[in-house]
Amino acid sequence: MANLANLSTARGAVLLLPTAATLWFRWAALRADEAKQRVIWADFRTFGRFILTAIVAFWWVLWDLAGKPLSSVESWRFWLPPAASLGLFLFLCSEADKTVLRLKWTSADSVRQTWWRLVSFVIPLLMLAAGFELILDREMRGIAWLLAAGVVSKIGTGFLRQAEGLKFNTLKSGEYRNRALRVARGMEVTLRKVFVVPAGKGHLTNAYGMSNAIALTDSLGQHLNDREMDFVVAHEVAHVKLKHGRKHLLLVVTIFTITALSLFLFSLQTKNLHPLFQLLAIFGPLIAVYYCSRRFEYSADREAIEFTDAPEISVQALAKLHQSRELPAASDAFTELFMTHPTFAHRVRAIVNHGQIPADRLPLVLQDAGITVPPAPNSLEEDQNVS
Repeated sequence: MANLANLSTARGAVLLLPTAATLWFRWAALRADEAKQRVIWADFRTFGRFILTAIVAFWWVLWDLAGKPLSSVESWRFWLPPAASLGLFLFLCSEADKTVLRLKWTSADSVRQTWWRLVSFVIPLLMLAAGFELILDREMRGIAWLLAAGVVSKIGTGFLRQAEGLKFNTLKSGEYRNRALRVARGMEVTLRKVFVVPAGKGHLTNAYGMSNAIALTDSLGQHLNDREMDFVVAHEVAHVKLKHGRKHLLLVVTIFTITALSLFLFSLQTKNLHPLFQLLAIFGPLIAVYYCSRRFEYSADREAIEFTDAPEISVQALAKLHQSRELPAASDAFTELFMTHPTFAHRVRAIVNHGQIPADRLPLVLQDAGITVPPAPNSLEEDQNVS
């Protein structure tokens, strides 16, 4: 009975922790000077994806330690509490984003975004846990849960983009389209479509590479000059050229297949290690997928530099996009594990090395872009504006 009581207390603590942490950091940010508010809040928001992953992982471990199979009639208790806890966490974060960043989202917008963030990430994680749990019990129907998790995540991501105001409008003419097609021809890539995305209430400044198309927000020209725009467009075209969308899908399938096979093969021999396997099954594949995503960004940067032959312009473009972000976020090696993009400092360092920019030139290049401190591993912030 004591063990069950301890597990119940632990489960309650796991569910309450995200909300408590959110309220604390929101309070700390709003009571600080206006110049420090975004920095304090951003320090917390950097851990958002890790928090979501950790809560699901530890909830699964605690559920299993309590001896409750997911196939029981009470299995809804496995799904509902973490979904409700993390839904509240995401909603509070969205509302705090509005307050700190002075965004014009309504509460209805926050609700929609919260729901689709749950559908695109949290619910698929719970489905992965259910599938891996069945595989640990050597039931192959767990594979169906893994496949369903991928489908739900894909659908949820699409609707989340719409909820965040990402409206992909096909360009038939104009400067953006002409620039994209010119760069694509120079890189020997055929683009099927070029999209423009309104900045909207979310103050979007971004660019997106797809399987055979790219998209640019209409606010890019407000921050970048022509040569810097060429780098950003070339970066997105490089994703198309290198087939990163298809490679990413193949990597996801491969990584989760290896994880499922490993759990199936070693589950019976190592019953006492199930909690460790459960944590690895949730954290391991995600960390591996995000690592590969960051490698894709480095390779797209290299292709863009080769095309533009202007590494210093590339650094300036990233610096300006970095500064245009509404929510700056300090980053370190740990938080980068859960990022799809490298930190700004790491991207700049890679460009400096590839483009052979002299060390004494870098501060001047950054100063021209409005940054007076050269990038260091723990002092510059994450940039995710070039996808």
